[in-house]
Parts: sequence; structure tokens; C-alpha cells
Amino acid sequence: MEKIIEIKSTSLEFLQLVFEMKIIMNRLNGSEKIVMMSEAVREAESYFTENRSVFVYKIKNKIVGYSVLKMEDQVVWLDWLYIDPDYHGKGIASKLFDHAEEFTRKLGNNQLYIWVHPDNHRMLKFLKKKGYDVLNLLEIKKEKSDSKEKIQILGNDFHY
Repeated sequence: MEKIIEIKSTSLEFLQLVFEMKIIMNRLNGSEKIVMMSEAVREAESYFTENRSVFVYKIKNKIVGYSVLKMEDQVVWLDWLYIDPDYHGKGIASKLFDHAEEFTRKLGNNQLYIWVHPDNHRMLKFLKKKGYDVLNLLEIKKEKSDSKEKIQILGNDFHY
């Protein structure tokens, strides 16, 4: 049986997924730092605040993915969407994402906001497929000494 449920606290099973997500995000950011379980514990605990809701996707009582929604004023942000890599390609991300959009509508909002790292090509492709193609926010920073890559946004070159 498959279902999406809201959870109000962490569990060992949930912590394992957060730990895996932290490792993947470190790789995506080019970091070789070793991720400690204590970091995953702090990360997971930060999800359970007054202005956040955490939803998990379960298959046969096993958590295989999660989403974290953060409410700020009248805006709902998709803070995290993570699926166990063993369950990629099974539509779970779409189901959790659709649930996040429905949750947003039930709160009276017509727009779910998402911050995506520019190197997260998988998520960018996923969002494009879901109809998200409006660039809304940019993070601008000074060039790091090891920054060699350039990207172009709206005809402007930026170092990345």
C-alpha cells in the first residue's frame, strides 16, 4: 500500500533518508567533506518547526521519500523533496510534488515556491516537466578563487 502522511517528529528510518540526502547534496556542491549522522539529526530536527510541515511517502510501511514545506507569511516554499535513489523513476517525486501543490492551494495560495541549486539538473528537469519555467530569484555572490565555470542567464554571463 502506498500513501503520503504528515509526520510530526523524526524517526530512525526518516533520519536515514535525511542522512542520504545530506551526502548527495554534499556531492552536488562539490564537497568532499564526510557527512556525520549528527548533521542529519540536526537537519531533520530543523524540519519540525511551527511553520513547516513534513510529509513522507510510504510503500508497505517503508519511508521511501519526503517533502518539507515551509510557510512564510502568505508564501509556501518547497524546502526539500527527496526520494530514495532505489525508488527513482517510479513517480514518487511527482506524487509528493502534486501533494505539495494541493497543500498550497488548500492554504489559499496559488503558487508553490521552490529554490533549486543551479547544479541540480535532475530537479530543474523535473520542475520544467511539471510546468515550472519562470525564473523568480537569483543568488548573486562574489567569485570564489576556484570558480572557473560560467553560466548565462537572460543574456548575462555569470561565474559559477
